[in-house]
Amino acid sequence: MAKVFISHSTQDKKFVRFLASKLNEDGIQTWIDDKELAIGDNIAEKINYTISKIDYFIIVLSKSSVNSKWVNFELSATRLNEISKNQNIILPILIEDCEIPYSLSNRLFLDFRYSFDDSYQKLLNALNSNSTKNYQETDRAIDKFEPHSYEFQIKNLQEEYDNGNLTLFCGAGISYDAGIPTWNTLLKSLLKAVYDGNHDIPDIDTRLANLFQKRINVSPLILAQYLKTLLGKKFTSTVRDTLYKECNDLSKTVDSISELSRQKRNRKPLKAIITFNFDDLIEEKLTKDKIDHKSIFSEGERFKDVEIPIYHPHGFLPRRKVLNNKNEIVFSEDAYHSQFIDAFSWGNLVQLNHLNNSTCLFIGISLTDPNMRRLLDVSIRKNGKAEKNHYIIKKRYKIEELYPENEKIKIVDKKVIPVLESIEEQDANNLGFNVIWINDFKEIPQILLEIGK
Repeated sequence: MAKVFISHSTQDKKFVRFLASKLNEDGIQTWIDDKELAIGDNIAEKINYTISKIDYFIIVLSKSSVNSKWVNFELSATRLNEISKNQNIILPILIEDCEIPYSLSNRLFLDFRYSFDDSYQKLLNALNSNSTKNYQETDRAIDKFEPHSYEFQIKNLQEEYDNGNLTLFCGAGISYDAGIPTWNTLLKSLLKAVYDGNHDIPDIDTRLANLFQKRINVSPLILAQYLKTLLGKKFTSTVRDTLYKECNDLSKTVDSISELSRQKRNRKPLKAIITFNFDDLIEEKLTKDKIDHKSIFSEGERFKDVEIPIYHPHGFLPRRKVLNNKNEIVFSEDAYHSQFIDAFSWGNLVQLNHLNNSTCLFIGISLTDPNMRRLLDVSIRKNGKAEKNHYIIKKRYKIEELYPENEKIKIVDKKVIPVLESIEEQDANNLGFNVIWINDFKEIPQILLEIGK
């Protein structure tokens, strides 16, 4: 007798109970948490134990279930079980239009939206088969972003964009292809600028930075604080010079952001852009394309109705303008702590306002910033619903990036990467995000162009 776990939202209980009763009549043993759990049980422990003993895992996909923390938890646990058993045991069934979780996007699902009987017979045949296919992960070399894989996500983003209710949150990933350095590269370049005349330590930008960050294993914010102190009055100008040193002004992502910002017939432009980057690549592109906008990087600044506000909560270092005391940047540990402590700072209030009142698309952001995570949690608590109202584009892992020097670990851990991504997706879901996975930052423009169609 096949043993089946049915993962579902309580909102779909009526359908699930009917399905379970039919399966039981046909000799399939089902596990539904409300019947099997006893008062005092450790829920997570009991579910994990049950999942380890089952033959199949049925996940009921609906608008409620894809927003359920418990369903996401059960799915993550089962994916790990699949890998350990080297078997595909997850059987997705769709009961209404909803956003398909990325981890299931490459699997064939049974469609119960139109005919219960036909789909049930197919499900019963699958459960009665005596063998399951070996677990097989998608080929990452050819699995590129395809719009149809995110049909519901793109459709929802298009609707919010059409209504003028889409806000972009931008991180370092949007300007990487334009030659703007990443955080670690910026720190190394600043180290080199500080010790440029010291010939006792060759290759200072990599040797000292690697020793400081990897061997001593401290926060890069401490190194940033040290650099800020050493540079003194030259700090802001040196950071700006380093920021634009290798800039080539060629970014398809910035180009596509500009296209979304353009006023079109019967369509409003973006509601706002919130960028944590110091550079003004977006502003320069919008100026070139003659799109009205206003850079806001300190308290009290206002913008006109025809202007798209571009907020810089971490500070702003425009390339060709004179810097003044308003161009302070959140760069070091003390600055981050000040922003975290002051819940009513203009930057925090701006972010909360857009998280609460618009649909937000996060691009090139890792969700590791403690202040950002706090604001997201506050937004969820304020709304009182654990719904996924926002979207984030995340880059998938490459085994070479995780273990560049150890071939043995590559072979052993290759199948674990999907679980790692599943954990990240669950974390993003808990913070209110739908996740759109890509293999490379170069795929971001295609997504933005799809939204603007």
